Amino acid sequence: MTLLNPTTILIIDDDEPVRLTLRDMLELNGFQTVVATNGQEGLEIARSVLPSIVITDVSMPAMTGFELLEKFRLDPALRAIPVIVISAKADRAAMRQGMELGAADFITKPFTESEVLHSVATRLEKKELLDELDAFAHTVAHDLKNPLATLFGRLDLCTMTLGRADEATLRRHLNSARHSASRLAEILDELLILAGVRRQAIVPEPLDMAAIVAEALDRVENLLRETKAQVKMPDRWPAALGHAPWVTQIWVNYISNAAKYGGEPPVIELGGEPLAGGTRVRWWVRDRGPGLDAAAVEKLFVPFTRISSVRAKGHGLGLSIVRRIAEKLGGTVGVETKPGEGARFWFELPVPGQAGSS
Repeated sequence: MTLLNPTTILIIDDDEPVRLTLRDMLELNGFQTVVATNGQEGLEIARSVLPSIVITDVSMPAMTGFELLEKFRLDPALRAIPVIVISAKADRAAMRQGMELGAADFITKPFTESEVLHSVATRLEKKELLDELDAFAHTVAHDLKNPLATLFGRLDLCTMTLGRADEATLRRHLNSARHSASRLAEILDELLILAGVRRQAIVPEPLDMAAIVAEALDRVENLLRETKAQVKMPDRWPAALGHAPWVTQIWVNYISNAAKYGGEPPVIELGGEPLAGGTRVRWWVRDRGPGLDAAAVEKLFVPFTRISSVRAKGHGLGLSIVRRIAEKLGGTVGVETKPGEGARFWFELPVPGQAGSS
């Protein structure tokens, strides 16, 4: 599994004790930091590293925090980066000025660790949502457009040839229209699942994995038949905790991808085994397709991205749903693959007796 780099936070403050306090506080909580002693230096570093968040003082030599905010607002590469302003000034006028210039938050000195971490976490969550919304708008607009165009085109053909075309021709147009409508429904269903996983709180329960896999196979039965896929799986499954409807969706996504991209005809192997330590089970789907290179692997499980030209038939939602479900249930996801050697997509869930997520 490819891990993302830690979130990078740029700290800008001419007061060394404050600068070091913020650096140590953030690094102890898993963040990567870079530091600058004034606004001008901070601006140059920001343009170089494009941090996830900036924390800046107001009163500094060379360039104040407010002047820095103005520079960020005018720079297309920087304007979307959240800037948290820390200042000894607690008056409303200073806060209003900072917010008008685009500050994401305003913290007064002396500050506490919980204040800073809460502000950072809130800004990161909001930034993630905005990034996903932007990517969602582009991806869904594109992916809805194609089946909609096909649907309307086929219906128009039916209308224009009604009474003149033979039954076989009309049936072919209607089948194509129905396929496009099914694609639209599939995209909308996955969007609803993605939104529901983010909002819904659940308590993980013991899973009947045999029944869950059977349900998933039933849902992809037509695809398996069309691709002439062969599915191999064990007679017994290890025990794990989760939420059955969500885990079914994971299997549906993994098996669907294996059927579409796992060779011709696809040979799909399903399995699961307890991991060392006994706290988790890893479930997996292996195919014998072309595999993926390192560049493609980096894009996996990221919302609204396409993996490669080979796997461009998908609409960029399925694997992000898998990741979100697994993480919500206290697990994780990943893939083992090399070009020309197929792929093994996996997800992990806690075993009974281990805490999940809600």
